[in-house]
Amino acid sequence: MNEKIEIMGISLDTCSVEEIIDSINIHWNQEETLSTYGTLTMKLLMAAQKDPELKEYIQMLDKAVPDDPEVLEAAGIHDGKIEEEISRHDFMGTLFWLLAQYRNHIFILGETLEDTEEMSRYLEERYPDIIIEGKDCLMTGESDQVDRVINEINGVDPQAVLSCSRTFELEKFVKKNRKMINSRVWFSLGNCQEIWKGPGLKPAWLGKIMEKNIFKKMVSGYKEEKKEM
Repeated sequence: MNEKIEIMGISLDTCSVEEIIDSINIHWNQEETLSTYGTLTMKLLMAAQKDPELKEYIQMLDKAVPDDPEVLEAAGIHDGKIEEEISRHDFMGTLFWLLAQYRNHIFILGETLEDTEEMSRYLEERYPDIIIEGKDCLMTGESDQVDRVINEINGVDPQAVLSCSRTFELEKFVKKNRKMINSRVWFSLGNCQEIWKGPGLKPAWLGKIMEKNIFKKMVSGYKEEKKEM
């Protein structure tokens, strides 16, 4: 699966894990504008309906990886292989393995210092061959925090930036500052706490059920409005 999809008025390119890794391999050798990849979740798509900046971020992505089965359903895609990849979080596992195999130099960026340190510890323990050149967080309350983060990244010139974001501030950050960042590839991993904290973190299943219901209603409502136009 490597195709253009449309969900609630948002058009983007999405593909399987194997296809996105092939795309990443191509971008490693390009010295043009930063290439951007990101996970696509129900929460992000719902937020983008109310925030034009997030909608622009999604459409800016070179490739997107669905991270909820409901996203595939909303796009009208029925693919058992892709659904299995989503349930196993294959994209993140394969990405971390690839970075380790290449011994890539990366920069970790979180919204908070706690998130940045959690992700750094996770990678150091699970993928010690990944070389963490630098790390920082965005939401420090400093007036010059955006310039500081850009300078921190450019100072180490990493091959890739990994970002984890709870409130989508980092997605907006890369959309606004893409042309100023000296790196080959940017990976927006979303709120990946469940990945790096491991099986000990129990999912908030009730909240997830509510999120699914709201998302399905939004998609259904959008389709009905489109029919009436």
